[in-house]
Amino acid sequence: MKSSRNFLQLIAFLLLCGLSASAQTAASDAKEFNKDGLSFNYPAGWSFNDTSDADKQQLTFGRADVDAQITVFVFRTPIKTPEQMAEAKRILVDKYVSAQTASFEQAGAKPQSSPETTDISNIKADGVIIRLSFDGVPGAAKIYWALVAERLVVLTFFGPDRALTKATPAWDTIRNTIKIVEPTPEPKPSLKPTQ
Repeated sequence: MKSSRNFLQLIAFLLLCGLSASAQTAASDAKEFNKDGLSFNYPAGWSFNDTSDADKQQLTFGRADVDAQITVFVFRTPIKTPEQMAEAKRILVDKYVSAQTASFEQAGAKPQSSPETTDISNIKADGVIIRLSFDGVPGAAKIYWALVAERLVVLTFFGPDRALTKATPAWDTIRNTIKIVEPTPEPKPSLKPTQ
């Protein structure tokens, strides 16, 4: 148990998420997050910390009795061409993956990365799994990205293997229900000529 707790502390420290996973009443009904054109379902009993800013929406999910974390990043700048997507991947995703790997190396976890794919909102998502062990407890940092409605979505799933198994239903709920709808611009008032 201590090793599992240490593993989560390492992940929390490295992510600097400041998640306040306060206990909530467990219920089988899913809740809905809906803000700034981003919506998805998440299980009741999970809480989140919203650290969104002008560049991206960022929500980190956790639960008091599960040593796993799920983070949703949705970048606000629309991506309209393959070249823009390649640039966003290079600047945002590749640097994020490299920073996470370096953080794990500095903590002495000896991470090993391998490519992986999944679906985000029924769209094929590329990704990487960073396998590591901390105090003898195996775990992973899973990072996936896809273009959803012209927005770069990056999902992360971190924790010890046992916790990831327990949190998989929450992970599946979030990644499978993501929807992005651009807000409809308000019509500009028309000027009528005066007579």
